[in-house]
Amino acid sequence: MYHHHCLGIRRANPTKEKHVSTNDLISHRNQYKGQKAIFTLSLVAIFTLWVWQFHQIIFSFNSNQSLGRAEIEPNEPPRRIRAREDNVAKYRAAIIHANKILVFYNLFVAGTEDEERVQDIVNEQLAVLDPQLHYINASITSLGHPLPRIPDQMTREHIVEGGDEGETLHALWNYCRSNNNHDTKVVYLHSKGSFHPSEQNDKLRRFLTEGALSGECAHLPDTCNVCSSRMSPLPHPHTPGNMWLARCDYVAKLVDPFALKEKKLPKQYLHDNACHGYGRFFFEHWVHSHPSVSPCDLYAGNEYTWAYEHVPRVPFRKNLQRAPRFEFNHYVQMESSLCPLTPDAVLGRQVKDYKTIYNSVALADSWWGWNFFTRASSHPPPSNKRIITNKRRTVPRSPSASFCYSEEGSLHHIALDMIQHSSRPGSPSYEKLKHVLNLNQQFYINLGSPIFHRNEVSISTMLQGYGLNPTVGRPSSHIITTILVETKLTDSVCRISEDECRDYPRILIQIDHDKLGNEVELCHSSPNCIIVDSSIHNLATAVEKGWTHSFVLLPVMIQSVSRLESQELKLEPLQTRSHSIVYLDRIDDTPKALLWTNNTNQHPETFNLSEMRLRDMTNLYRNTKVCVVSRRYYTSSVGGGYKHLSELARFGCIPVFETFSDSIGTSSFEHCGRVIFSNEEELLKRATDVVGVINHGLINDFTHVDWWKKGVNWGQLLLHFIV
Repeated sequence: MYHHHCLGIRRANPTKEKHVSTNDLISHRNQYKGQKAIFTLSLVAIFTLWVWQFHQIIFSFNSNQSLGRAEIEPNEPPRRIRAREDNVAKYRAAIIHANKILVFYNLFVAGTEDEERVQDIVNEQLAVLDPQLHYINASITSLGHPLPRIPDQMTREHIVEGGDEGETLHALWNYCRSNNNHDTKVVYLHSKGSFHPSEQNDKLRRFLTEGALSGECAHLPDTCNVCSSRMSPLPHPHTPGNMWLARCDYVAKLVDPFALKEKKLPKQYLHDNACHGYGRFFFEHWVHSHPSVSPCDLYAGNEYTWAYEHVPRVPFRKNLQRAPRFEFNHYVQMESSLCPLTPDAVLGRQVKDYKTIYNSVALADSWWGWNFFTRASSHPPPSNKRIITNKRRTVPRSPSASFCYSEEGSLHHIALDMIQHSSRPGSPSYEKLKHVLNLNQQFYINLGSPIFHRNEVSISTMLQGYGLNPTVGRPSSHIITTILVETKLTDSVCRISEDECRDYPRILIQIDHDKLGNEVELCHSSPNCIIVDSSIHNLATAVEKGWTHSFVLLPVMIQSVSRLESQELKLEPLQTRSHSIVYLDRIDDTPKALLWTNNTNQHPETFNLSEMRLRDMTNLYRNTKVCVVSRRYYTSSVGGGYKHLSELARFGCIPVFETFSDSIGTSSFEHCGRVIFSNEEELLKRATDVVGVINHGLINDFTHVDWWKKGVNWGQLLLHFIV
C-alpha cells in the first residue's frame, strides 16, 4: 500500500494555521489535485513496469523450456545464454505453476517385520517431492501388509493379496484419460527394494527417484513426452527400474495396464520374456510401448545403460536430452547375449509390438528409432566390446569379468541377498534361526536320498563354519543332544509328526518348489524348528499362511560340486560336441531325456533318467552343446530348480531353463552363468537358436563354468550374516 508521504505529500497541521483566506483554500485545492494526479500516474507506471517485467520472465522461462537446455541455438552468445538462465533462476520462485504434478506410488510391504525398513524407503522417496512442482499428497496404492504411518488421504487403495504394479499404473492411466492434455503430467514411483532388499536396489531406486522428481523432468520440453534418469532401447524400450514422468496426453494413448491380467493381449505377452518385455517385464516396457513415444533422459555418463551394473550414485548432474543418447552397440550387454540384439532384430520386434498392441505401424518422422537404427546399420560393432557379428547376429563372447568375478556378481552374494531378504537382522526368523543354531553343539544331517549327497556336504560345511560339529553315526532316538537336519524324505530319528518329538532342535530343508507340506506347518509351530528354503515362491506362500517367522531363504539346493563329478572333467569345445540338445522333461510322469544329435527336425532318442547310471548321465551332459530343463508340472509362478542348474552347468553345456518366479540372482544367473530363461512353449526354439550360435563359433569359452565352480563360500556364510 503506497502512502501519500511516500510521494512527498504531507497533510497540513490545522493547529498551526491562524488565518486561511478563500484564495488560500483554492490554492491548496489545486495543489492537492496536482499531487493526486502525480500519485495516480506513478501507480500506473509502476504497474506497467511490473507487468512488462513479469512478461519477460515468462517469455524467458518458456524459451528455456522449449530449448530443453540441450537444444540451444549454436550461434547464440554464451553470455546471453547465461544471462537468460540467471534471469530465469532469479524469478522462478515468483512464478505460480497452475498444473502441479500428481505422483502415483506403488507400495509393497511383505509383513509386519518389514514395516520399519519399508517406511524408511517411503520417507526417503517422498522427501524428494518439491511442493512447487508436485502435489505433496501422493496417490499411494498399498499392496500386501498395510504400512501404519501412511496418511489416509494418501492411500488411494489397499490390496491385501493379488496386486501388482498394474494396479497403480491403471489408476495413473485413468487419471490421464480424465485429464487428457499436454500440460498435465504424472510421475510413477514404486518402493523398489521393499520386496528384495539389496544394495543394488537401493542405488537404482535413488537414481530413478531423483530423476523422475527433478525440475528438469517437470519442465521437460515439448519435444519429449516421457522423462527419466535413463531410457534404454535394448533389449526393449524401457526405463530400467521403471520410474518416470510422462505427459497425460501421451499416457492416455497407451493400452490399459489391466490388459495383461485380463488376458486381452496375445498369449505370448502372458509369459515372462525379458528380451521382448513380456510377462512381468511388461510394466517396465509399458510407458515406452506406443509408437508416438518421445523419450528424454537425464544422465549424460555412458558407463550406465541398463540393468544393475554401474548405477550412478546420487546426487548426479542432470543434462536433459532426447533419448536414446548413445549409439546402438553401446547398449548391447552380456545379460542378453543370446537374445538377438542386432538392429534388424530389435527393430523388427518393436514394429511387431506396435502392430500387435496398437494396430499401427505408421511412424512419424520424429520417431526416436529412425536415426538410432539407421546409424546402427551403418556402423560395425566397436572392437573394445569384443563383439563378433555373423549372419546379422551380434553376440558378446564371454561374461564380464569385472562383474562376475567381483563379490557383487558371485553366487555367494546371491546367498547373502536371499537370507537378507527373508531374515534381516532383528527379524523374527533371524532370531529363531540363531536360537535353533545355539541349542546344541552337534548336528546330524540326513536329507533322505543319495541325490542330495552334495547338498548335504554344502549344508554341513555351513554349519561347521558356524562352529557346530557333525555327529559320528546316527544318534539315539531316546536322548537327542544334536540338531536334526532333514527333509520330508528323511527316515528321521524322531519324526516331527510325533508329539514327543515336536520340540526337538531341527532344521527342516524344504526340497519342493511348488508346495508346502504338513511338516512345514508342524515345524513352524515348534519353537525349536526352523525351515530353510530356496524358493521365494514358497516364502510368499508362507507369508499368506503366517509362517514367515520360521522361514529362512538360502540356496541350499545349489550343489557345490555336481553329484555327477567323480573326477576333474576335461571339457570338450562346445562347437565340436557330438550332441546338439538334451531335453530333460517329465513324460508320462517319468523323468526322461530327449536327445538330438543334429537338429530338432529329426526324431530324438529317449532315455529314462531314473534308469541311467551316473556315468552315462555324465557322458551325456559333457558331450552336449545345450542342456534344456522343462518342469511341465510347474508353472512360471513357482520357484526354480537350482539343483538342476548347478548340476548341468559344470559340464559346460549352455542351460536353457523354463522360467520360474524366483527373482533374486536372476541377473547373475543370466549374465555370469549363461542361463537362458524361456517359457515352456519356446524352450526348444530357444535351444535351437543357441545351437546355431555355438555352431558359428560365437561361444567358445567356459567362463560360466568357472563362475559356477567358484560357488558359495559355505564355510563363511552364516558368519558373514549372523552377529
